[in-house]
Amino acid sequence: MYKILLRTGLAMTLFSFLNAGGGKGLSPVLVPVVPIETVDPSPWYIGAGLLIGRYNYCEGGCEYEDVTYGLMVRGGYEWNQYIGVEARALSTFWDADPLGGEKLQHVGIFAKPSYPLGEDANVYGLLGYGWTKTSTNSPYLPEIDEKGFSWGIGFEYDLSDKDDDYIENGNYDREFDGQADHEKGWGLFIDYQRLLVKSGIPDMDVLSVGVTYDF
Repeated sequence: MYKILLRTGLAMTLFSFLNAGGGKGLSPVLVPVVPIETVDPSPWYIGAGLLIGRYNYCEGGCEYEDVTYGLMVRGGYEWNQYIGVEARALSTFWDADPLGGEKLQHVGIFAKPSYPLGEDANVYGLLGYGWTKTSTNSPYLPEIDEKGFSWGIGFEYDLSDKDDDYIENGNYDREFDGQADHEKGWGLFIDYQRLLVKSGIPDMDVLSVGVTYDF
């Protein structure tokens, strides 16, 4: 019985040794390589924010300036870290002066050139075409309903955790990921927009701040 147990123990030890690749001239056991998942985030994004709008009208040496407040929404598509396209709409609905006020409405489509400022931020421009309309309680101020060129500039900051993204989800499939505000997740923005550039039209511009989400 003792010899049987001894032989069994030796056989099990030898089997374990050979299976672990410890035998001379034997190849080690191959461990299957688990491929790292490649993350291909969507180039689409959306955003929303608060805005302050300014209407400046001057005629015959008389100047009128009004400030109103409202909301804006935006959405776009980024081909790479340098160029994209964005649509946006905004409306002001609250005026500090209840007796007057030029409320603004605007819808536009824009080319969006961008430039990354490191891993977390980028600056961008807006160059496009839009429709702008105003409404007022004052009989002395003109109302606008016009289409034309519009432009703007802005800054975006990425709030996503890139380290966790890379560790948990693998490598990004797009070369420009890891730079600027293009990763999947939340971000912040601030921008200035001139609503309508046209001769004979009052100056109308807005300053917006808000959040974005990249899919």
